[in-house]
Amino acid sequence: MVGNADKRQHILDVATRLAGTDGLRGLSVRSVASAAGIGATTLRAYFPSQALLYQAVAEQLVSFALSDDPIHDTSKPPVDRLYASLRQFLPVPANRRGSLLLWLELLTLALGPDANDEVLQMMLSGREESVAIARRWFTALAEDGCTLRDTPEALAGRFSTLVDGLQLGLLFDQEEAALDRAEDMLRWFAEQSLVTPADENAGQR
Repeated sequence: MVGNADKRQHILDVATRLAGTDGLRGLSVRSVASAAGIGATTLRAYFPSQALLYQAVAEQLVSFALSDDPIHDTSKPPVDRLYASLRQFLPVPANRRGSLLLWLELLTLALGPDANDEVLQMMLSGREESVAIARRWFTALAEDGCTLRDTPEALAGRFSTLVDGLQLGLLFDQEEAALDRAEDMLRWFAEQSLVTPADENAGQR
């Protein structure tokens, strides 16, 4: 017998897949219920409102896209671990256009002339989840003995602002080298976020 948690996860998995293939405009209670093979009433038992469904999809999209593995790879220097983690927020070359267009669609639906409060809440939930994950990465480095230049909360907030700007820049800059430049900026940020042994030695002189 399928438990409530399993059924909820099934519905969420279907909704997340639909968002990735059909975009957010096609993400409705009716479309998700149909794709999941259940009635709308059953779906609403797990997600009483479309806003809650959108919020759960946003959180799952972020969680699926981001892995903690790079930050825990202690075989690499801290800066490399941090950069590899932060790099996950940028699109991969093979799916650059699709990822950026989905992000643009979110912005349009949330803030455009026909703004949708549910999509706005979805974006805010996704952003909060992203910041929480980045904060977790900075905290992990601090717990491993790395010296941060600021608190994990402050660094995660600055990173969120930075990556928003980089994604917007990639929408307008279609050159292949644009992604390389964005990656360079992320590496610079990773380097600036940590106090290196060389920095500590210089401060002791």
